[in-house]
Amino acid sequence: MEIIWLKRDVRLNDHGPFAQVAKSNRPLIILYNYEPDQLVEHSVHGSHVAFVNEGLIDLDRRLSSRSKKGGWCDTAMCHAGIVYTLNSILQQARSQQAGGGESGGGIYRILTHEETGHLKSFARDKAVRKWCKLHSIPLLEYNQTGVTRCLKSRDDFAKHFQTFIHTPMWDTPTQSEIQSMQRRLVKGLKLHGYCPHPLYPHRNELLEIPMEHRADRLDRQRGGEGQALGILDSFLYHRGKYYAPGISSPNTSWTSGGRISPYLTWGHVSTRYVIYKLKQRQEELRHLRKQASSSKTLDAVDGPWLRSLAAFSSRIHWRSHFIQKLESEPYLEVRDLCEAYQGLRRQPGDWNEEYYKAWATGRTGFPFVDACMRCLIRHGWLNFRMRAMLVSFATYNLWLDWKRIAPHLARLFLDYEPGIHYPQLQMQAGTTGINAMRVYNVTKQGRDQDPEGVFIRKYVPELKHVPTEYIHEPSKMSRAIQEKCCVVIGREESEEDKKSHSLGQAKLEFTSTHLFASSTASTKCNYPNYPLPIVDEKQSASKAKDMVSSVRKQESTKQLAQKVYMKHGSRSSRHGNMDGVKPKALSSSIKRVKTDESTAQHTITTMFHQSHSTSTAVVERTYSSCKNSIQSKKHSPSPSSKKAKSDVTIKDFLVQNENGSKKKDAKASPNTEKSAHDHSKEWVCKACTFRNDKPLALSCLICGTIRK
Repeated sequence: MEIIWLKRDVRLNDHGPFAQVAKSNRPLIILYNYEPDQLVEHSVHGSHVAFVNEGLIDLDRRLSSRSKKGGWCDTAMCHAGIVYTLNSILQQARSQQAGGGESGGGIYRILTHEETGHLKSFARDKAVRKWCKLHSIPLLEYNQTGVTRCLKSRDDFAKHFQTFIHTPMWDTPTQSEIQSMQRRLVKGLKLHGYCPHPLYPHRNELLEIPMEHRADRLDRQRGGEGQALGILDSFLYHRGKYYAPGISSPNTSWTSGGRISPYLTWGHVSTRYVIYKLKQRQEELRHLRKQASSSKTLDAVDGPWLRSLAAFSSRIHWRSHFIQKLESEPYLEVRDLCEAYQGLRRQPGDWNEEYYKAWATGRTGFPFVDACMRCLIRHGWLNFRMRAMLVSFATYNLWLDWKRIAPHLARLFLDYEPGIHYPQLQMQAGTTGINAMRVYNVTKQGRDQDPEGVFIRKYVPELKHVPTEYIHEPSKMSRAIQEKCCVVIGREESEEDKKSHSLGQAKLEFTSTHLFASSTASTKCNYPNYPLPIVDEKQSASKAKDMVSSVRKQESTKQLAQKVYMKHGSRSSRHGNMDGVKPKALSSSIKRVKTDESTAQHTITTMFHQSHSTSTAVVERTYSSCKNSIQSKKHSPSPSSKKAKSDVTIKDFLVQNENGSKKKDAKASPNTEKSAHDHSKEWVCKACTFRNDKPLALSCLICGTIRK
């Protein structure tokens, strides 16, 4: 028999195992396991399981609707460890073979998808491979994210990724093939923990998940391949026009954002399918642009759409880029990418439990931070910039360890993807060694992204009557203004109020109803209470930056960071992008700007030019350019001509580069002047620090921030 082992790949489109088995004629088992050793992982939440269950139900309907109505019969679900279940299937298959049963004589092969998960899933996959090897059963694992297993060099990632996305998608089983699979399904096996229907944590059917994490989020997105395809279609043809300018604000990103991330995470749609549909839509828009080139309708099909879809394409590529980091370094989950930062935020007295509780429940006294956290608690989704801001605030202003806030955020994110989660946490916390510090001014972010306070008033109802001039800093209101706004800022709560808050703070897990009930609890004057800021924003940020900088400046840190870059850093292509594909940010009024190597995005390697760890290739190229410039001065009557005649060694050049003057040389060569002129065309995004090489771009190529 053949076994399709479903993990994070519950769909029919672009599904390697289903496509392969559809062409076969062997007995078949479609298997999904609720694995106890995976459910106890601290990142698991009831909303995750509910989302997966919706995908299983949708898949079962797709497999059965064309042949018969109703019934749950196609996927064998078991509440047991996968190795235990496989062993049980093998034993029964062999016994049936001896008795002339329908199993077809043991297990012919197991088909599944590769998964880049947390350490427990990594250990599970290794155990399955070991079991298959022991019993001489082929295990076929198919790539579905573009990540390369056992990647020898980071320089090869872009090439492998391009090969992956240009490989034709797997065929979706036809109606006749689905009917054939139905007839070949193996029945009658006695499997431990067999489930006649999906299991739900909130019904106490999965006791491995702690009680406080079993509840579902009622206002989350719904799972299933049908939902995924519908949301992708609505983005590409209706909602995505203003993706680039709208992605940064929590108000506009709800509709202009892709909202496809949960479906990619849980495998309800494949990365390759999304890219295929995206390119199809881009070609359609370019075709329409050509047809409308001489008409007044050019704007409708040109700039906003193409620029937004190019930005979306960049995000999809970067998704696989980050997952590759965890694939190459599985222990990123538990240790810093750059070892020099291991002691940061982990000294005695660094952890503040009260700060953590306030941050985790949305009670910090910073309205925009609290609104973002409560939005996550209610929906399980928030746009990327606001997620980064929450991590930045926790790790810098509150000085909390990223490893200890990671589980809470993982449970909140419906689209929790380990390969993105842990690298991004470390990037925002400043412990990678190869990324700039990202310290957000949360009050300024609130004014920029929610200037009228619409988002704040929606998720922090205590402040719904506060005037716009105070909505981002309510602590500045006088007592008289507070009374007019029906809110009390910073007054101590009564014992009854504290008692009502204690349960929620201990569990750190609210449904939206509980959250808003506790946040609007009345004080003695019957007004809702909102806390004062728990830290001084500027002082805490400044202190944190100094502490991180003190580690970053050490020579040993630079050497370790260089090693990190060589293994994990993004590689710029001729145009400066890590994947070799330069998004085309076009608009009807802006022409495409040609770039060359001198104007491309700088790689992280430039950070190390002033250290002796500079790579030989970079030094020799720069040295050669410098030597040519010096030799061109030999024939000019200059007081320094005698000195210029002497040979310049690479060692001399390194010393000169390290101790170089900040002043520009008045007699710079034409090549130097040209380089300076080219770099003047670049502009740095204030949000993500990306150096954009399009001088006329209206927004950042990477994060979509509007240029100011």
